[in-house]
Amino acid sequence: MTGQEDTNGLAAAQAGTWLTAAAQRIAAGNVPGHLDGLFARHVLAGTAVAGLDWNVSPLSPKWLADNRDRLGQAPALAALGYGLTCPGSACQADARSALADGLPRLMARDLFTDRLTLIHDSLQVTGIVLAAQAMATDLPVFGDWLLGVLHDTRLRAADRFQELIYHHLRAILSGQPAAAGWRPDDGPAVPALIHWMITAGTAPPGSTGELATLQNHVFRSALRTDPAKLTISQAAVIYRAVTDILDASIGQMVLSRSHLVAVLRRFEAAMRRWRWDDGGNANPIRWPITSEREVQDILWLILRSVFDDVVDEETLPKLGHSTYRADFGLPRMGALIEVKFARSHTDFKKIEKEVMEDSAAYLRGTSRYKEIVVFIYDESSSVQEHDITAAALRELDGVTDVVIASRPGHLPSPGRHPPPRR
Repeated sequence: MTGQEDTNGLAAAQAGTWLTAAAQRIAAGNVPGHLDGLFARHVLAGTAVAGLDWNVSPLSPKWLADNRDRLGQAPALAALGYGLTCPGSACQADARSALADGLPRLMARDLFTDRLTLIHDSLQVTGIVLAAQAMATDLPVFGDWLLGVLHDTRLRAADRFQELIYHHLRAILSGQPAAAGWRPDDGPAVPALIHWMITAGTAPPGSTGELATLQNHVFRSALRTDPAKLTISQAAVIYRAVTDILDASIGQMVLSRSHLVAVLRRFEAAMRRWRWDDGGNANPIRWPITSEREVQDILWLILRSVFDDVVDEETLPKLGHSTYRADFGLPRMGALIEVKFARSHTDFKKIEKEVMEDSAAYLRGTSRYKEIVVFIYDESSSVQEHDITAAALRELDGVTDVVIASRPGHLPSPGRHPPPRR
């Protein structure tokens, strides 16, 4: 195990401990109608929480009966809005009926009379926005009214976390993502909320580098934070961000360069079934490989079956007057694959020169790609050249590995590609 792998393993183990403690904090709100728990359930939709079976939806006969006298009040209306987003919730007709009656009454209120009204409680406002979405067909004017309230200059957030929630809600109602920034001295909750907003489409994603910096800050600062000292809402958004970051990191570690190279090295073994029937077959099928194009086609089939983000003929940033295009790109891994075709042993020197010229330009001016893997198909089976060329190319900056595959023996040698017998 390398030092980096060991560090990653320790970080993953520490993250597991943190997630367990955060799950316990979130579980404190797992009570039907609990606004903190409902907000957590909303943020964590589709994300499994260790040891937690959600029981927070208010859409049950018991909760509705117990809260019959307060269904017209803002906290209950917000709970119903959250409840309509919970899958499998019962009593949806009763909830919609209560919202149809209660939401118009909110429009008659002055929500800025004091600091105790619902507009100053971002958990309530989030539930009301979800209710507005659910009732958009029946109460189309309510969403417009609510958006106006959220744009009112009298609205003052208590802190940065609440301010971002208001940005998120405005983006939901307007359909316009809101710019959201964070500072290096922010704790994990603010950047984690931005991370969730990016996932939800209510904040622009920024560049790959900016997102990586954001994720790194969330992960590191979360592990230094005691979940017991967080609010349930903060614990939920950080839990969601840490889980998403870990999932992406694990996927990247599993589909790493070593995995890519292992897949490419199977090219020769896979060619055992490449069709080239002999003359004794009544209807022979023969698949000639005569140029780099055919090799690229085969590699596409191999790579696409393993890497779902493979890009064919990735166009790279222009450098001076020249435009460059790599044969394949794997953006999630940050790797380019350059394919070459050697017809004879003399081509290897030419390939070394071509890769030397292109490699520097390929990686300059792009933050998406950090390395190049070179694949060479040797039609001439000049195995005596392979080690020399591979060693020379690995010395180049940015070239991290080289795979050379020889022509399979059942295909004719160069210049002997007879057409299929008619």
